[in-house]
Amino acid sequence: MSSSRAFSVAITGRLGAALAFAAALALAAPAWAQGRPGAGSFGPPGGFAPPSGNSGKKKAAKKPEDETHAASNTEAQQSLQTQEPQLPQNPNEIPKEMREKIGTDFARDLEKGRGPTVERDFYGLYYQERSGGYRFRTIIPPLWMERKMPEDRASIFGFYYNRRGKDHDADVLFPFFWKLRDENVKTTVVLPFVHREAEAKKDASGKVIEPGRHDNWLVPLAFSGESDDGKGYFHVPPLLTVTKHSARGGLNIAGPMYCRWKGGPTCDRRTADVMDLGLAPFYFFGKDEKSEYEVIPPLIHYYKYSEIGDKSMNVWGPVVLKSSPDEQTVDVLPFFYRSWGKNQASTTLLPIFHYQYKGDSHLLVTPLFVTARGEDKSETIASWVYARYRGRTELDMFTPLYWQYRDPDIGLDRKLLVPFFYKNDSPRSHDTVVFPFYAHLKRAGISDQTWVTPLFRHVGDVTGWETDLFPFFWFGRKNDTTHTIAAPFFWDFASPHSRITVAAPLFVRIADDHGMLQVAGNTFYREKQVPGGTEWEFHFFPLFSYGQSPTGHWWNVLYGLAGYTHDGTTSKLRTFYIPITLSQ
Repeated sequence: MSSSRAFSVAITGRLGAALAFAAALALAAPAWAQGRPGAGSFGPPGGFAPPSGNSGKKKAAKKPEDETHAASNTEAQQSLQTQEPQLPQNPNEIPKEMREKIGTDFARDLEKGRGPTVERDFYGLYYQERSGGYRFRTIIPPLWMERKMPEDRASIFGFYYNRRGKDHDADVLFPFFWKLRDENVKTTVVLPFVHREAEAKKDASGKVIEPGRHDNWLVPLAFSGESDDGKGYFHVPPLLTVTKHSARGGLNIAGPMYCRWKGGPTCDRRTADVMDLGLAPFYFFGKDEKSEYEVIPPLIHYYKYSEIGDKSMNVWGPVVLKSSPDEQTVDVLPFFYRSWGKNQASTTLLPIFHYQYKGDSHLLVTPLFVTARGEDKSETIASWVYARYRGRTELDMFTPLYWQYRDPDIGLDRKLLVPFFYKNDSPRSHDTVVFPFYAHLKRAGISDQTWVTPLFRHVGDVTGWETDLFPFFWFGRKNDTTHTIAAPFFWDFASPHSRITVAAPLFVRIADDHGMLQVAGNTFYREKQVPGGTEWEFHFFPLFSYGQSPTGHWWNVLYGLAGYTHDGTTSKLRTFYIPITLSQ
């Protein structure tokens, strides 16, 4: 082995990484550009690192039991269901079909043609690496580099990058000139001009699966592009111009002007099904398959038409025009309103009059009177001092104070003299009110109520009666209950099973089916039912108390200064509040 060969072998391990890193930096810009969609790729920086020791080893063949495809027989399927799930060899790798669908900012250009062994030569400023059909050469400093793979060669000469391959070609004089090919996509960049074109892709049967297209950019002034399927765009940022279209729709914006459409190749109301266009803020227009509109804000103009119902509306300043098969309208806001249709019309001139008719009915409204006639032949006349209605029912008004209403069908007659007198007569009720002194309200066979001034009331109905003199006296009966109140001294409430009587402040009595409690002055009496009979007790506060039950009795003087208790066979004596058992 020559000294240069020995030297290169000795320092390859230390300088290989540094050399690869320097080469990667030199190739970073063109490689990144080639890695973008529509461009070739020289490969990522990692592609220049020395291969690992097992890079040339072949993958071990899978055992039959490691296969994850569907079982071909019942026994294999049962065995497959009991196996642990197997992870792919590279879980982080994105399948090609998925990568093409979601897109990426970086497509890794893998090195190809490497064999099981790697030879590296380092002669002074020259470095070379070979492995199978793969070779990489450079000099230090890295003013020249070359990489060769099967059907692919890439070189760098200072600021010039050159690549030739089956799917990728590149000629780049950084940063002024770029000419790239990535399969069927060709890109030429002569700053600030960019041109890109792509031929259509077809499958084996000749069917187009990706249409051809071309793009021309003059950065940052203008951008345009079109494809064979009718899609395209044209942008001029300095002029605030943006266009985007396809064979069935698009969007155009040029400063304050815009047009959005669907259903045709261009912004043309004759070919588009749906469109909106305008010159903001002066003019706006839009339409779809069933309607259209137009707005001109400076002229206070609005127009709308709908084929559904054949309706339209047209506004010019204060003038509003409406049209439909059933009715036409002309309004001059805010004073004049006019509409007409088949056998109907309406005219309003504010504040002078309103007149309308429909069939046999009509209505006339003026500031002085109102007159109307209905389809049912009813008639109405109303003024400030007199009003009359004649139809199924009848109404008369004389001045705003006296009103009379009649319903002959049910025999109802009501009279009202605001605010003093009201009278109602019908087969169901008879009411008379002379406010605020007298009122008699009667419901035939149900209730009869009489008021004399707001203080006295007497009510009788099917459940009982009540007489009140507010706010002190209430007397009455409802079904089986009664009440008597003379506030604030006497209250009495009685029912078949209980009674409460209060004569403040000396007497209280509460009784029900289970017992009775009574307080009268300084006396207290309680009685209740117990097993075997009645238990009662009496207290004369504070001197004496006595009680008795079915099993005995007791008495006390001064709450136990002296006392005696007998309960069955037990007897107790109390002296100076000390109980003494006499018998048990």
